[in-house]
Amino acid sequence: MSKSDARSQSSRPLLLLALLLSIPAFYMMLNNDVSPYRDTGRSLYVIVALLIAVDMWRLYRKNPSGSQYRRLAVVDLLILFGAIASAWSYESSWHFTEWLFRLAYCVVVFLRLSVLLARYVGPHKLLQIGVFALFVLAIAGEGFLLLEPKIHTYADGVWLAFLTVATLGYGDLVPSVPGSRIFAVFIVLLGYALFSIFTASISAILVGEDEKRLRHELHMDTRMLRAEIAALRGELRDALLEKRHLPATSGEDSRQEEA
Repeated sequence: MSKSDARSQSSRPLLLLALLLSIPAFYMMLNNDVSPYRDTGRSLYVIVALLIAVDMWRLYRKNPSGSQYRRLAVVDLLILFGAIASAWSYESSWHFTEWLFRLAYCVVVFLRLSVLLARYVGPHKLLQIGVFALFVLAIAGEGFLLLEPKIHTYADGVWLAFLTVATLGYGDLVPSVPGSRIFAVFIVLLGYALFSIFTASISAILVGEDEKRLRHELHMDTRMLRAEIAALRGELRDALLEKRHLPATSGEDSRQEEA
């Protein structure tokens, strides 16, 4: 992958916005008995499809032969057509096949979003990981407030989101309807991913500090070794010079004794 491909793939705000909007669109469509929510979710899916189409067109114009674009274009097209199909559906209740389709679509969106956000939450980026974790917790609290009938305040929604992400399982608040349970599944998966990246970042920082210390010690040892080698070279040079002067001096002494 060339530098231009990596740069074009990393800076795709339209695709990022579309993937984020598809999450509330899915859960708004779950409210079968409230038409304003379903209409809003359908409108969000239309916006998602438009944003992905514009993003793919812009990316293709910038780099039509990019190898990374060709590999991920199929996934982006699946998300585009999935958004169009989700916006086209007008059924008041979902049958089993539609449930499978929408869940598979959510998995694809989740994986594509993870790939897109990987560069922002990589190792040595504890601040970005912490900010993203707080953002996820805030959004999850609002999601549980909308989806779970037992949650009546935003604080309880955030608490249930924290329990879900941390997998504590106190039992005071639990998801009780299909929508909130599906939401909890994705929150748990995202929480596991963030926790793994967070611990990996801490380990990388600790290992990096050890590597810096070892590199400093190795540098000091190398300097001392160079100094010792230079001293040995000086001593060897002096010894060779002294050895060269000895025969001439002994010859002169012998001639003086014969005279």
